[in-house]
Amino acid sequence: MGGRWSLVQIQSPRPFSPAPKRAIAGHEAVGPGAHPKGPAATMISAAAYCAAEWLERRLPRAWTPRLAVWMARGAFLARVPARATLEQNLSALMPAKHDAAVAAERAFEQFARSFVEFLALERMSPSRLEEAVELRGWEHVESALAARSGVILLSAHFGNWEWGAAALAARGLTLHVAARRHGSPTVEAMFERRRRAFGLARLTGGPLWPRAARLLRAHGCLAVMGDRSIPGARHPVCVWAAALARRTGAVLLPAITVRTSEGRYALIVEPPLTPERCARGGFQEFLHRQLARHPGQWCAFENCAGALA
Repeated sequence: MGGRWSLVQIQSPRPFSPAPKRAIAGHEAVGPGAHPKGPAATMISAAAYCAAEWLERRLPRAWTPRLAVWMARGAFLARVPARATLEQNLSALMPAKHDAAVAAERAFEQFARSFVEFLALERMSPSRLEEAVELRGWEHVESALAARSGVILLSAHFGNWEWGAAALAARGLTLHVAARRHGSPTVEAMFERRRRAFGLARLTGGPLWPRAARLLRAHGCLAVMGDRSIPGARHPVCVWAAALARRTGAVLLPAITVRTSEGRYALIVEPPLTPERCARGGFQEFLHRQLARHPGQWCAFENCAGALA
């Protein structure tokens, strides 16, 4: 598996990007906006990112989250295409007692907060990030590392996933992510600068499967987002991760980062899934449980029917 587009992405989904097109034959794309874009769309996206970064650096720190949330509410009320997609995803997975529209509005707001927080990551110290992100279930990671096993962290776009990955790296874990490149070198540099500041590494060069397998056989740690479809692929990411774990002996750990209060998060790591359990819906059950507890924190702006079937 491989090609120009990466299999999975950690970087922020884009709720305001154009609707995904069909994948080019032989290429995989995962995540909102993870598809070929025209030059105009790329320029608009890059301008929006650069404007957000400029404002975040210059406005008073208390203003930026509020402004971002107001803009997110405006986008939600304007019914941008991502709203319908998110509500459809929530309706498919959330318990019936929850209102998908209410949860979707909260998720728009959470995405706005997490993006502002991601921009601020460049100026945070590792100790400050460790204080802001509580680890729950860290013993499962320690057990896997002590057994000299590779680790696949199977995660989702919950809360602030960028802070979750950086918090693991801040605690000394060498974490590799598979993230696609943005069409704009300027935006790509924006993401890479913040990730590199905390030691996050990207898998680069060649098809993803052999790179990931080499990493895991060397007892490394790979982060994979399991809530994204792979256009044109026969199996969802969870099945791919299960096959990789079976082949390499890696431990599969479901993990998400959820907001607990203003500017504070919890990274939740649950006990390992066997490859068989993962391939048969174990990760989907994990997401069901987390959605019941945190219905307004799943930023699923791309159709997830294929990923979570």
